[in-house]
Amino acid sequence: MPIIEIAKAMRRLPAGAVVELISTDRGLEADLPAWCEATGNTLLRMERRGPSYVGWVRKAGGIPGVHGP
Repeated sequence: MPIIEIAKAMRRLPAGAVVELISTDRGLEADLPAWCEATGNTLLRMERRGPSYVGWVRKAGGIPGVHGP
């Protein structure tokens, strides 16, 4: 379910927004990087905090207010 939840959240956000996803689902370690690659979003970081997995994802489409490479 975490991937479904982040997909819903991303639809409501502007390009460049960053989402923090926290889940106790072990599958997130493999699923989140794969989802990011498939959707063009950027996985910024992933870590484990006790029983939870935390990932930060930047929505594809550029960062508002930032120009150039």
